[in-house]
Amino acid sequence: MGGEAGGEMASAAAIEALAASFFSPGSRQLPPAEALAAAIRGANDAVLGAAGKSGQQGAASTLVAAAIAGASAVIGNLGDSRAYLLRDSDIRLVTADHAGEFQSSITRFVGDPRGVQPDVFVETLRPGDRILLCSDGLTRHVPDGDIASTVRRADLDRAATALVDLAKSRGGEARRTFGLSDLRHNIVNLILALLVAIVVVGAIAALVFASGAYPTAR
Repeated sequence: MGGEAGGEMASAAAIEALAASFFSPGSRQLPPAEALAAAIRGANDAVLGAAGKSGQQGAASTLVAAAIAGASAVIGNLGDSRAYLLRDSDIRLVTADHAGEFQSSITRFVGDPRGVQPDVFVETLRPGDRILLCSDGLTRHVPDGDIASTVRRADLDRAATALVDLAKSRGGEARRTFGLSDLRHNIVNLILALLVAIVVVGAIAALVFASGAYPTAR
């Protein structure tokens, strides 16, 4: 996060802990919003533990995650990594940035010894909706309107490549990844997915765990 030492370690620890917690038998007994919030808090504990063992105090990362089941998406975030919902010709920012007055001032993140309280949002999805999870490595350089027009006119693979190229052409870092998911043909009730995006020094590591075909862009 912001070039802090140990960012890669923080992201790896957060991803592993979040996925393990969300898909654990105990979490399946909870409403998805509670399960995702608990998994994000567990990711914070995991980063603190990993930082202590490795001697990399202060290691941290921002995080955005979406848990999708049926026609419902539960989205949680810490920091300035964002989730967008793209529907028809519209783009809407779902999450709110946790940032201070200065661009590099992040007020919530995994790796916080004070504990974390993620924001959690619930969205009702329609076939054809697209969800974009991304870091400020994209949004600092590409306005929402340009993101929407780029994603609308291409399939997921081409849209992902086009967004990366667009950000790079406007001064973005060369290394960048984000998650882009598409709901089609009324099969949303067949999919259970957890899509995680973790920011590390201006880049994102994205993973998807799904019981159906769920594309991501990396």
